[in-house]
Amino acid sequence: MSNRPRVLVTRTANQADAFSHTLKNHGFIPVEFPAIQLEPLPWGPLDRALATLNQYDWLIFTSGNAVEFFLRRVDEKRLTLDNWPKIAAVGSATARLLAERGIVADFMPEEFVGTELVLGLGDLTNKKVLLPRAKIGRPEITNLLRTKGANLTEVALYDTVTAVPPLTAWAELNKGFAAITFTSPSSVRNFYKIMADNPEKLAMPLEKMLRHALIVCIGPITAEAAAAAGLPNALVPDEYTIEGMAQQLKNAFIEVT
Repeated sequence: MSNRPRVLVTRTANQADAFSHTLKNHGFIPVEFPAIQLEPLPWGPLDRALATLNQYDWLIFTSGNAVEFFLRRVDEKRLTLDNWPKIAAVGSATARLLAERGIVADFMPEEFVGTELVLGLGDLTNKKVLLPRAKIGRPEITNLLRTKGANLTEVALYDTVTAVPPLTAWAELNKGFAAITFTSPSSVRNFYKIMADNPEKLAMPLEKMLRHALIVCIGPITAEAAAAAGLPNALVPDEYTIEGMAQQLKNAFIEVT
């Protein structure tokens, strides 16, 4: 790529750095415009689950955010990692966060989606399963776990809320972008909410900004959210990671130049 395309990053402000670094390494100019932020919820439900953690058969992590909030509380309570249940993780990034703490996932599906993980766990009849998650999540995973007979405990660790992008982010947005990236359905929904709530901050209508922009989503579920928002042709990488997204973008720009 002779010119470095500008790529909009809609992740949380504290998670944007890693993606921006990856995009730079692939020849892009990252434009950080946080659409969401994560707010911790009261620890009471998790504390009760941690008190009996050794009684669970499976501990399931479907996102890196769940890992980070879960382990934050483990650290605060100075708990050891002894006698933990088997651990299942969705996605290489989630497994990598666990591995950084010396925790090896016992099971990770080949396809990085939660329903594939549940299907791969086999018969869960009367198995105690702990699922740390966001306050609002897709019901498919929990429904499938219960259908397979799991004795399921869900613990909401954090809430995903609409961010308030700083004025500097608006200024960069209004300079234009060649692509926009979404790493979760909530980033799609909240990006559009921010746009709808702040039309006076846009230099031109959003539709015009997006007319020639590539849309890249981290996985098929996020792409479904993008399609529902009016972006039906989002690119999805073979590997549902930020590295995969950056490579997908690079390949797409090479094809059109």
